[in-house]
Amino acid sequence: MQNTRKAVGRPGFAEQDSLAVEIFLFECRRIVLSRGASVPLWEQLSVQLENLILSGKLAVGSRIPSEPALCDLFGVSKAVVRHAITSLAARGLVVKIPRKGMFVGDRPRESGFVTSNVSLFDDMLARGAKLRTQTFEFVKVLADDEEREALQLKAEACVVRAGRVFWAYGQPITHSIMSFPAEKVPGFERVPIEGKSIQGTIREFYGRRIVRAERWLSAVMPPPEVTQRMELESQDPLIWIESIGFEKDGSPLEYYRAYYNSGAARIHISVSD
Repeated sequence: MQNTRKAVGRPGFAEQDSLAVEIFLFECRRIVLSRGASVPLWEQLSVQLENLILSGKLAVGSRIPSEPALCDLFGVSKAVVRHAITSLAARGLVVKIPRKGMFVGDRPRESGFVTSNVSLFDDMLARGAKLRTQTFEFVKVLADDEEREALQLKAEACVVRAGRVFWAYGQPITHSIMSFPAEKVPGFERVPIEGKSIQGTIREFYGRRIVRAERWLSAVMPPPEVTQRMELESQDPLIWIESIGFEKDGSPLEYYRAYYNSGAARIHISVSD
């Protein structure tokens, strides 16, 4: 680790974050950053801090010194520290709380719904997450072009469309729109769904079940209304997910479109021969 240096014109890190730096210094004493390496300084710092967090040497919930303090501590620029912290925060390893500071986050959360037939709600509930939903749309409407194609509907067919934001572990995780052929779920738009699994409710009321699904993923920048509904402060990309869920007879039951925040929970995919 490089020698600390005090920048001119502002208090040094020891004055600002004495207790936090004392703990942090002890655990980070072996961090070495090399300007001659092919790996950027911010990535070197991010990787070494990540190793300390995942090993438990930096305890979950413990305070991290401010960005200026980290600049002094490691002898690097503000840009290096900011890139490293942003990378860790995107994976939930660092949590930024406005007006309070930065703290060590928990180990990355995971969801496995992409490789299963269960809904994200059911998957996260099974993992012990505390869940919260907010419905912004739940109506029976004429299907749009994408819904007609995905659900194999005729020109004048209707869908029941449910749009809601979903929080897990206290963080926004998805902004989703789920569409179902209205003829398969008559009156569904009048069924209470707040705080409930939509797939589970359809199984309960209509006896219909998704047995397989086709899913597509890509990284996109969310539109302003999505960022606002999810209460996101950063302008980082989200994962765009499209999914078509099929019943046992091969007919489509659900068309799912969602912006997924992988900073709240990574998507876990298990691959085997």
